[in-house]
Amino acid sequence: MSQNILTRRTSAVVFDMDGVLLDSAPSHSQAFQEVFRPLGIHDFDYRRYAGWKTANVIETVLKGAGQQTAPHRVAELAAEKSRLARKKIIENNSVDPDSITVLRRLSKEYLLGLASSGSRASVAAFLSSTGSAHVFKSVLCGDDVSQAKPHPEIYLRAFAELGVEPEAAMVVEDAVAGIEAARAAGAGVVIGVEGTCSTARLSEAGADRIVSSVSELPEFLCNAN
Repeated sequence: MSQNILTRRTSAVVFDMDGVLLDSAPSHSQAFQEVFRPLGIHDFDYRRYAGWKTANVIETVLKGAGQQTAPHRVAELAAEKSRLARKKIIENNSVDPDSITVLRRLSKEYLLGLASSGSRASVAAFLSSTGSAHVFKSVLCGDDVSQAKPHPEIYLRAFAELGVEPEAAMVVEDAVAGIEAARAAGAGVVIGVEGTCSTARLSEAGADRIVSSVSELPEFLCNAN
């Protein structure tokens, strides 16, 4: 366990969305596969790209396959992937009811932020379907930043909007890129949620603690603080 957990009090908690508050990894993986399949790409592994912006994934995979990466083509494929993913998330009822309960409970004691690499439409759909917009004091999506995770931009902006120093913030992430972004931003505590990536990969990326779901966070915060 990191020394930070023992010596610094947390005043804000910033959540990633996909894979943390939404069990959406299967939906995103399937949507990417459906977009890539007609292009002859059949070996896509979502775990490698979890936490990235959709457009960055499309561009990287196409380049790796030696295919066209013109901006308009990348934008078209990214839009189609996002549309498919939103549809599948709704069909699969991917929202974890426990996560919404946890958010409402924590919002009574902590400043909460949402920092997702997802599109503005995807984040808006989550907030609307769960009725959770009011619990977040800062909401940022991939469209709000110029640099994607693992760059720390989105977390630095979240901490600034919440009005807290990085060391007073806890970040909750499910992907290696997100863990690395939180660490680079100077977050006091970084929690990894297992599922999208292995426990070993999350630990190697710099997670202070690994949990099986966000339902473990209230007790953890109570003991840590």
